[in-house]
Amino acid sequence: MAEFRTAIGLMSGTSMDGIDIALIRTDGERTVERGPSMGVAYDPAFRKVLAQALETARPIRKREERPGNLADVERELTLRHASAVIDFIRKFEIKLEDVEYVGFHGQTVLHRPMEALTIQIGDGRLLAQETGLAVVHDMRANDMAHGGQGAPLVPAYHAALAAGIPGFAGRPIVFVNIGGISNLTFVGSGGDVIAFDSGPGNALIDQWVESEAGVPFDAGGAIASEGSVIVPLASRYLDHPFFTAETRISLDRNDFQPPAPGEAGLHDGARTLAHVSAAAIVKSMRHLPERPDLVIVCGGGRLNRAIMADLSALADFATVVPAERFGFNGDSMEAEAWAYLAVRSARGLPLTFPGTTGVSTPLTGGMLSRPPFLLTDRLALHEWDAADAGHVAALHASEEASRYVSTGVPWSEEYAAGRIEEWMKDLARHGVTKFKIVARDDGRFIGRAGFTLMEAQGVFELGYAIMREEWGQGFATEIAQGLSRWFFENRSDPRFVAFAYVENEASIHVMQKLGMREIEPRDIPRGRARFFEMRRN
Repeated sequence: MAEFRTAIGLMSGTSMDGIDIALIRTDGERTVERGPSMGVAYDPAFRKVLAQALETARPIRKREERPGNLADVERELTLRHASAVIDFIRKFEIKLEDVEYVGFHGQTVLHRPMEALTIQIGDGRLLAQETGLAVVHDMRANDMAHGGQGAPLVPAYHAALAAGIPGFAGRPIVFVNIGGISNLTFVGSGGDVIAFDSGPGNALIDQWVESEAGVPFDAGGAIASEGSVIVPLASRYLDHPFFTAETRISLDRNDFQPPAPGEAGLHDGARTLAHVSAAAIVKSMRHLPERPDLVIVCGGGRLNRAIMADLSALADFATVVPAERFGFNGDSMEAEAWAYLAVRSARGLPLTFPGTTGVSTPLTGGMLSRPPFLLTDRLALHEWDAADAGHVAALHASEEASRYVSTGVPWSEEYAAGRIEEWMKDLARHGVTKFKIVARDDGRFIGRAGFTLMEAQGVFELGYAIMREEWGQGFATEIAQGLSRWFFENRSDPRFVAFAYVENEASIHVMQKLGMREIEPRDIPRGRARFFEMRRN
């Protein structure tokens, strides 16, 4: 049996109203234990920043592009998620060491499935750095790289939940999530799973009431309840080719636009768009192989009484209920799903399927960013990955930068890759090694630092190298101080040793600043060296 894993899920949906956070324990398959959850609302100013980010992202043609201020928005979004996770852990008195993964959705700012392009801003590395937790992120990309739509991803979780609904075993069930864009998951009587976006959800309503009344959303459907459906306007939306196309596609927030100013009054416009949200769901159900007996509604749209009334009336062939009727949390279900998907990703299990995203075969996905080995005021030490060989080669590309290390000649990328491989083997053997140094503020590569076992003497040697353009900022001293503290706080070794060639005055100066005691100089390969030691207090 697979072990249970504890994971936190984070969701910031197309409604852009805030962050949903939830904790679950799961094997990533059929068993789920749901834990606490909470929501963190975005302030109006940041919601406007995210809305503008949709416009800024429009010209993107490659996933790594961040035009305009999008990189700054991404950083701010990530830091808000980190703060939310820390608050969540404190509020519910969760032990940090008990949480094995964070599933991080980020914020979708662009989704063009026909171009195999999707952009969810959110820096998994930074989130891992700020929370101290392993983060699984970028879960859509692999699906799109293999011909899938990249959405929806929640169906795997819905299927796990459907298996435990009392009284509906073997009966067709639909989960509907009414967020900014609505999507549905169908679990058939034979257990088959089909899912797709079903049309506009809350996004049009939110945009409409904000432009017409200056409020961020129609709380409870109060505005819509005072209006009437404008049939020609509703038909314009419901006659969209999206609903009749044979191939189900995932939607971008910009695929449907709110009415133009003057097309409707505030209340009639809100009522019409609520009707469109419900009718779009039922219209999309025509693509299912059998009618559902049960429709479970989650997401913010379940709180809009106009949407729910229309959905119940139009889907009169089924029982339509909010998620809470069966003990689920309609607000946190997508966040729970992202926690569930993080565990599946870590186990290499499929996240997407032919019936959900159109990918040709069940496919896993996601990237794993582990928390840093060490943080200082300005720097973070991370484990290496394969893409770092170029950085290391650049670090030792000149004679000056390679004079005191290894062979004493500039490193090639191939040689750097070999050294990285050796360092990671050292980590497995000794629990310490040379790590990658990056700047905490922007993630730029600073250099390398860590410990190497001097087997003949039975001690660990402290070593570091800093990129030439980063010299003179005190990074060497800062990282050496951080490593010395870490070493004695986390290991039982009585001392560590550092050395520098006698002509390497900069390194000697750092060791002296650390208060290390100089011991006997001696000859080592390629010259005379001065040795320093630090002992446990």
